[in-house]
Amino acid sequence: MPGFLQRLFAPRWRHADARIRQEAIASLSAERDRDKLETLLQDNNAEVRHAALERLATPEHYQTLLTTLEADTPLYRTLRDTLSGRERTLLTLEQRQQVMDALTDPTLLEHMATHADNQQLRLAALVRIEDENILIEQACQNSIAGVRQAAAGRIDSDEGLERLAREARRDKQIMRSARDRLNQRRDQRREQDARQQRRDDLIAAMTRLSDQQWEPMLPARYRHLVREWQSLADDADASQNQKFYRVEQLTSARVAEHDNAQREAQAREQAMDMARRDSQRIISSLTQALKDLEHRTTLDGQDVAQLQAHFKLQAEQWRDLTDRIAPEQEDQRRFEALTQQASELISAWERFEAHQETLRSAIEARDHQSIEQTRRTIAWPKGLPCPTLLTHLPEPAAPTGSEPASSTSIDPDQFQQSLDQLENQLDRGELQESTRLLDSLMQRRHRLPPARRDSLQARLSQLGQRTHELRDWRNFAAAPKRDQLIEGMEGLAASELDEPARDQQHRRLVRDWKALGDAAASRERSTRFRQASDRVREQLTDYYQRRDQQRETNLAERERLCEQLETLIDHTAATSDPDSLRTIRDRAREAWRQWSPVPRDREAELRQRFTRSLRALQTLIDQQARAVAQAKQALVDEIRELEEADIDDERRAEKAKALQTRWRELGRAPRGEEQTLWRAFRQHCDTIFERRNSRRQQQRQQRDSRMDQMQALIDRMDQWQPDSAADRATLDEAEREADALMPLPNGPRTGGMLKRWEGILRDRRERLDRLALGALADRWQQWQPLLEAHVAADSRAIADAPADSVDTPLALSPEALAAHRLRNERRATGERAKAREWLEHLRVHLSVLVDAPLDSEDSSRRLDVQVARLNDAMGSTSDPMEELEQLQYRLLASGPINEEDWQAVSPRLNALMAMLQEIDSDD
Repeated sequence: MPGFLQRLFAPRWRHADARIRQEAIASLSAERDRDKLETLLQDNNAEVRHAALERLATPEHYQTLLTTLEADTPLYRTLRDTLSGRERTLLTLEQRQQVMDALTDPTLLEHMATHADNQQLRLAALVRIEDENILIEQACQNSIAGVRQAAAGRIDSDEGLERLAREARRDKQIMRSARDRLNQRRDQRREQDARQQRRDDLIAAMTRLSDQQWEPMLPARYRHLVREWQSLADDADASQNQKFYRVEQLTSARVAEHDNAQREAQAREQAMDMARRDSQRIISSLTQALKDLEHRTTLDGQDVAQLQAHFKLQAEQWRDLTDRIAPEQEDQRRFEALTQQASELISAWERFEAHQETLRSAIEARDHQSIEQTRRTIAWPKGLPCPTLLTHLPEPAAPTGSEPASSTSIDPDQFQQSLDQLENQLDRGELQESTRLLDSLMQRRHRLPPARRDSLQARLSQLGQRTHELRDWRNFAAAPKRDQLIEGMEGLAASELDEPARDQQHRRLVRDWKALGDAAASRERSTRFRQASDRVREQLTDYYQRRDQQRETNLAERERLCEQLETLIDHTAATSDPDSLRTIRDRAREAWRQWSPVPRDREAELRQRFTRSLRALQTLIDQQARAVAQAKQALVDEIRELEEADIDDERRAEKAKALQTRWRELGRAPRGEEQTLWRAFRQHCDTIFERRNSRRQQQRQQRDSRMDQMQALIDRMDQWQPDSAADRATLDEAEREADALMPLPNGPRTGGMLKRWEGILRDRRERLDRLALGALADRWQQWQPLLEAHVAADSRAIADAPADSVDTPLALSPEALAAHRLRNERRATGERAKAREWLEHLRVHLSVLVDAPLDSEDSSRRLDVQVARLNDAMGSTSDPMEELEQLQYRLLASGPINEEDWQAVSPRLNALMAMLQEIDSDD
């Protein structure tokens, strides 16, 4: 079909006229004619596209089209403009926000955040933007303050905040907020760096603490480091936590081990103090027991048995005591003397019991010779009370011719005192003493004077009756006890107790049987008890053999221990460590207690040997400890002088540490002196370290102040931009200020600050160099009238006219004014050929400085320029700026030059001077 026919019969929505196509859209339905409307969306007429889009405008359709279309298509632009509100909107605000929530194209989102006609749309687009550069642009350039602030609030990097602080000139609030956030972050990083560095220092300190030798302040330092780490451990990384935990465990183990050792030593000291008190108590108890006997007038078997049991018990306690500690020599001597005194009394009583019947028969027979012989055999110790039978021995017969009354009568007052003593003994229930004293009084009653015989004998009869009553009562009370002991012994023989418990029970029953004395005693009971005891002993025969073997083994070990101590004492060096000797002493006591019991017949001798060895060892310890005390006193004097010395605090602290090391190596002085010396030594050490720490704190504050000043200087120079070459003085002043703050302390913060400072300096120097080059180019242009005036005057002078001086209205610098005057002088005296050649030389020199290309005929001049530059720079560093400035002065002073020569060179010089503004400052 011909084209005109197609146009004639074409539907209206495909009409060539855009207005007709737009009108036809009104008759199309979105449900029925969706394909046609989709086709019209691609129409090249904006009004047609807008009308078609209006019929299909839904959020889902917008999302689909914006996702599938290219950004440079007309339909895409229509969608973007209608969505942003630049054209008439086709969706409600809620629908447009729904479309915004599904967009992902950064370019479209940036466009919407910039050009949307509603703040909510802009904020919705801003929420979906992730690129920080776009956010910075929005924070700096967006026309709505709320969008700018929302964009600024999402900038999180330091670089973004620095850029925002520089570029957000439209919104001072955002600039200040960015600067404040940046400073806050820097402060936080500084604090984090400081905390990080402090944690590293704590790890290093704990490592040193775990490796160093022990000193009294180590536990306190350990606890201080742990507390400080706990306050810094919240933001520590896993590596730091692991390092600190590892060294903390090592140090904790050392502290725990030392605390345990110290507690053990304290327990040993307490045990030693208790043992000393026990030794005094035992000696006091034995002394009091003997004193109690001395106050008695007579002595009986019960008194001796009680004394023997008491001394036996105290002797066992003394043996246990000496197993723990070697008693003092004076205490040992007093104990041995008291034991010897008691042994003499017990031996005398045994002799008295052996000869008691003989003595009693001799007394009844009035055989004074036998009485005296028996008394000498008994040999009762002097100064000690004796039995009643020995107290009232009958006196020998008086010689023939003496008065019967004087030889047979006795003192009634003394007899009365004996009666009082008998009554007191009966009141106390002392049956044996009362019986002996009663027998003695009955023998002496016939020698009483007749005047008082009846009254004293009446009282004696009364007391005798009380004595018989007491004997009957004692027998009545003791009989059930004896039967109970017999039953207990017979039951023990048939029991199934283990051997140690059986032996202990057997000894207790025998001890209780002996304590009853002769009360309710009978042959039948004694036989039954003895037979049961023998059966128990037979059952314990193997136990006794093993016990004897163990005692022999313990005896051999104790003898070996004594030999080792004696060898140690004989071969101990004069410089032995007292702490080591104390350890040996304590371990020897523990070993002595471990090897117990031993045979009793060898125990006393071996104990005395061990006691002598320990006493000698203690003497050696005391000697070494006194030597240590003297050495530590010298250290106290030395550290006192060190505290007053006029030296550096750090050197003083290092020397104090060396003295502390020597202190630890010396060992311990005597207990009282050690504490006194340590308090004095520690006081001086604390003063020295406090002075050093105060100095360090002051230096740390000064370093922090310098860091803060340097940070403020960096921030100030970061905000400063030079406007002219004259601003170099400001940069030089800042460099001098920075040099005054150097050196800064080492650390990550310092490295970052110096790196930033160098970058700022480099940037400002480059800008100043560019400004200086521009100033030189501008000055050259300002000198053009003056140069042309000089050339005109030079041309007249070359044409044999008078050499006139050129005046200038310009405000020249002293160097430029000197060059101007030199040009006027050379007009009359200079040679044209040399001036022309020198001008070409300066042109080549300028070309070399600006790195301009040269012709082949300038090769020789280029070589001359390079040689001259090397000669001028000999021994110094050449400054390109100064060299360019001097070159301009030389060009001004160069002459005489005629007009023709100047016109040949001037354009090239101007072109080279114009290139100064294009030169990189690094050149």
